[in-house]
Amino acid sequence: MAKIFLYSPVGEEAPHATGIAPLIDPRGSRVAFLFNGHVSVIPFWRRLEEELKTRCEPAETMTVVKPNTFAPAGASTIEELSNADLALVGVCA
Repeated sequence: MAKIFLYSPVGEEAPHATGIAPLIDPRGSRVAFLFNGHVSVIPFWRRLEEELKTRCEPAETMTVVKPNTFAPAGASTIEELSNADLALVGVCA
């Protein structure tokens, strides 16, 4: 007889640095975008970036498109993104 296992779909939040406050108003902040570069989403991602730049009026932006769609972003890329006040990361990036 086969067994069926049921798992809770509720995840747990990953640990994060203490003392981080929510960004009240993103205007004038540093915004970073990390995208996996998959061809099927390029038009959407470009439009999303444009819209956020228009609405949030960031002082500085950084866009990173991974060179390999299927590999995770490297540690140096993540470290570079850590300098931003707000980072938008695409699925699978």
